[in-house]
This record gives sequence, C-alpha cells and structure tokens, in this order.
Amino acid sequence: MMARGSAAAEIVRLDTVDSTQSVAVALAERGAADRTVVVADQQLAGRGRRGRAWQAPAGTSLLASILVRPRLPQALLPTFSPTTAVATAEALRRLAPVAARVKWPNDVLIGGKKVAGILLESRARSATWHPGSGVSEPGRSSLRPPSVHGGLPEPATIIQGDLTDPATIIPATTIPATTIIIGIGVNLGQLDFPPELAGHATSVALETGSAPDRETMLAALLEEFDAWRGRLEREGFGPVRERWRMLSDTIGRHVTVDGVTGLAVDLDVDGALLIDVGGTVRRVIAGELAADDAGSRAPNR
Repeated sequence: MMARGSAAAEIVRLDTVDSTQSVAVALAERGAADRTVVVADQQLAGRGRRGRAWQAPAGTSLLASILVRPRLPQALLPTFSPTTAVATAEALRRLAPVAARVKWPNDVLIGGKKVAGILLESRARSATWHPGSGVSEPGRSSLRPPSVHGGLPEPATIIQGDLTDPATIIPATTIPATTIIIGIGVNLGQLDFPPELAGHATSVALETGSAPDRETMLAALLEEFDAWRGRLEREGFGPVRERWRMLSDTIGRHVTVDGVTGLAVDLDVDGALLIDVGGTVRRVIAGELAADDAGSRAPNR
C-alpha cells in the first residue's frame, strides 16, 4: 500500500489496504493521536459485523476508520455506535436529497436498504483487540443501566506529527486506558450489487442518479462526527439518543434479535435496544436484527 498526502495530517490516505481497521489499529498501538482518520480507495479484506467481509469496487465507497481515545465512562463506550450512525445519516442528508435513517445497532438505510455500515472495535490497554459484533459491550460489574451524567475527565494530550515516524510514539502510560476504532463504509457510486445483496443494499447513486465525491462525503461525515461526539462527551448520551429516535427505522417495528422477538420500543441510556416481549421489556445489547414487518412501522415516539 502507498500513503498519499501530508504525513503530518490527521487523515492518513491510502490506496489499497487489507482493511482500514487494521491500519488504524496499528497506528493506535504506536500512539497515534485521537481522531486520526484512515481512508482507503479499496479494501482487500474489509470486515463488517461478526467477521463478515465488506467489499466494494475501488473508488465507489467511502472507506474510513476513525481512531477515538474516548472521554466517557467505560459503560457508555457502546454509545459511540449510535452516535456514529446519527453522524453518518446527517452527513448523507446534507449532501443528497435522501431521507437517511438509522437501524439498530449500526446501519444507515435509504428506503429500507443499507447504504452505510459501522463497525466498532475496542481495546483496553495491555489487552488484545476485540473485533466488534454489533454494539461492543465493555465489561461491567452490573447490568444496571449506567448514568449518562458521569464525570468526564479532561482530554489527554496526545501526539501530533508524522504518524509513520517512530519519534512520534508516546509512552503507553499517557494513552487513555481504552481506545476505539470506528470503521465506516458508505456506498456512494455503486450502480449494482451482487445478487445476494441486491435486495438489501443501495448506494447514493442508485437512489439519486448521482453521488457526492468521496472527499466531500468525508468532510461532511467528519464535521458531523466531531459535532455529535462533542455533544456525547459534554452532555451525555441524551441528545444523541433523542436524535437517533427521530431518525430510527427500528423503533415501532416488530423485530427479532438473536431469538428475542417483540416490538422495538426504545433505545436505552447505554445504546441497548428495548424490546417489548408480551408486556415484558427486554434489553438487547448486541445482535443481528431482523424486522418481521419491513413494510410497517409504528410512528416514532
């Protein structure tokens, strides 16, 4: 692979890589700065949720990973998934005449078809990387939903400069205990999909007849991500949660998530999905969601 652009920039631009996630993980291990972004033209081994392959012809999708050193209580780290989904939907709505909506846990839809996917991978310092499977669930001492008003530490001072220069590596003791890598894939220019995906996937070009270029999409996405992340870390999950509800294609549907079937009624304070199963509300923290009535959805609350 070959890097392009300024070595000192916070955006690392690459041609062909196995996965932007893998590159971002390696940079994180070397102490790369918070909000370092890795972008590639093509991935040879891109991965989605539950280890699925994420493939797209070169130049047709925005393929990016964002390195985040979060300033949130550990129990709220999963809320970066809906936060990123909201940011992606908002960016699409800004740039194209589309009604982008969000699907729990981490998809963005247009007309009920997937146009973007999000993958969270988290690592505790001195542990191993844990590939995301839906909303990552950090270890907890209790299943009781956490408070969204926990105290937030001040941002750590992280390095700036050449991400490929060994001199930019910083001591592990100055790196926050948990790092998150957020992978985002947005279908922009595809005009067709393999038969197994054609009924479930779409692109901005298919929906509108044209598509924003990847640099414009990246700029809008990062603006939205920075804004919503800022609100999340300053104000808690409440504002993000409210916007997610407004954009939700999940709330009000009859759904099945890993054997739990019922009416999706809300998003909990930590990003878990609340499902009404015969009058009992069940919390689901991760899983594969299938809507039983894709053509019918009750009004959002």
